[in-house]
Amino acid sequence: MSIRLYDSAWVLFRDSDQPQQVSKNRANPAMFQVGGYHYDIDGKPFFVAEAAPDIVRILNMQAARDLGLSTQYAAPKDIHI
Repeated sequence: MSIRLYDSAWVLFRDSDQPQQVSKNRANPAMFQVGGYHYDIDGKPFFVAEAAPDIVRILNMQAARDLGLSTQYAAPKDIHI
């Protein structure tokens, strides 16, 4: 299965039922942040030395809605870090 991350997507880590939201790193557009870890667009750990959990599934919009998650795109001005 192929995973392509995008800003505001919801994903699941291996051995976890807790969805995590994806956010694009504003300083490095090739990097995405998920649950405190860093990934490339293909869902692979961005830093080789970082022990990041495997992303096994990206939720489609209907699955996210069914779980009560926001499916609205968060514009950069709406993101508070």
